[in-house]
Amino acid sequence: MDAFLAIKPMYTQEGAGASAYPYMAATIVFTLLMQCWERYLDWRQHKRITERGLLIPEELTALVAQIGTGGGSAAASTKGAKDGGDASDASDGTDASSTPEALLAKLKEKAPASQAYALEKSRFKFYSSTWGLVKGLAFVLLGAMPYFWDVADATGAEWFPGTADAREIKVSLLFYGLWEVVDTVLNLPWAIYSTFVVEARHGFNKTTPLLFATDFVKQLLLTAFLGAPCLAAFLSVVKYAGPANLAVYVGGFFFCLSLTFITVYPVLIQPLFNKYEPLEVGPLRAAIEALAQSVSYPLYKLYTVDGSKRSSHSNAYLYGFFKAKRIVLFDTLLKQCTTEEIVAILAHELGHWSHSHVLFSFCFSQCYIFVAFSFFARAMGEVDVYRAFGFAASAGASDTAGAPVVVGVLLFFMVLWEPVDHALSFVMTWNTRRMEFQADEYGANLGYAAELQRGLVKITFENLGVLDPDPLFSTYHHSHPPLIQRLRAIDGHAKKRR
Repeated sequence: MDAFLAIKPMYTQEGAGASAYPYMAATIVFTLLMQCWERYLDWRQHKRITERGLLIPEELTALVAQIGTGGGSAAASTKGAKDGGDASDASDGTDASSTPEALLAKLKEKAPASQAYALEKSRFKFYSSTWGLVKGLAFVLLGAMPYFWDVADATGAEWFPGTADAREIKVSLLFYGLWEVVDTVLNLPWAIYSTFVVEARHGFNKTTPLLFATDFVKQLLLTAFLGAPCLAAFLSVVKYAGPANLAVYVGGFFFCLSLTFITVYPVLIQPLFNKYEPLEVGPLRAAIEALAQSVSYPLYKLYTVDGSKRSSHSNAYLYGFFKAKRIVLFDTLLKQCTTEEIVAILAHELGHWSHSHVLFSFCFSQCYIFVAFSFFARAMGEVDVYRAFGFAASAGASDTAGAPVVVGVLLFFMVLWEPVDHALSFVMTWNTRRMEFQADEYGANLGYAAELQRGLVKITFENLGVLDPDPLFSTYHHSHPPLIQRLRAIDGHAKKRR
């Protein structure tokens, strides 16, 4: 036990002393405990899928069977009035493929494919997570962090003349770039396998090898040309602020950076990867504009995006500030759902806007940064943390005990803050599920209960979602509630309106 508590990385910097506290051992133990917990949850999910993957839960069957009963909906009535009762529509104004009978038949048809997809993803996650654990422990035990820093520092001494303090930020960029390149190369085979084997085997992947390579190069270039200046600016702010004002200065920096990113990303960065086009004039556009007007949503532009060139998974989202709101629809969603179902899905998205969920998430992230760096300001001079991971540090040498700022930040979030992150992650997952229920309720209260239920069912079977996930696994991992829970809640809201 004493030997384990005194464990040190194989590579240490010259002059690295012994740590008085077993920070490295504690990090390894915490990592292994979390891995055991998450693999246990994975086992529960895998077992559940194996045993019940081909079965449609009785409650789900009952909920789907009664979709639209009890008076139809505003959307169905409007469609019927506009179309004059097209012969292809069902009696309640819905497309024949959207009837409860058709949806149940499709769920049964998709059940084997859904089970196979879920099981393969489960197996892939087990192996990729195991690789991630081995890689992470190897980096720690081998002393990759101090080694990469010494390599970057030696290179920087040749490239950037001057004192070590003067070139610290430049060396930090070399260090972080080296770390990211090695990590990316080690993770690349898993990304390739996931895209071209797992996703392709089940009919989702549309990415060509050329497109995959192009995306990869674009991401590297964006990381270099945008990430490097941001990291340099962040390190400059930390060095300038000092412990006393660190949280305020860093909080202000990330606040400005977040606003800039939210503004620039959809306009300049997203178009580098996908083609955005205005939604063509027609019934769908008219219905969406009418919905936005009915709730006073300041819709500025309405786009479709060619998500199908990479995957057949579907999505829709809203973004924008103040009076310049945008709505984006994936072209895959247009193929999977009817006009009324798409409008209902957007009614759900408008529920997030109405309840200020995006604003809440933004404010939470800013508070998180402030609190985290308040603690970092108190811990950044903790000599034993640096020594435990192979860095030379001395008390009173500087605010970071003579260690580089970027190393102090990485070690703080990897060691001291990691348990807090895990707890907050679960809290945020729980809160996100709560917000999804609120958004569903908003859509149901607008009169789109049946259409939203049909849309959710279609998206689930088109994306081969798990119909009956393990409750504990779902509660811990899934940001969106299971289909049964959402249909049940929407049905309850619809009944209250009758």
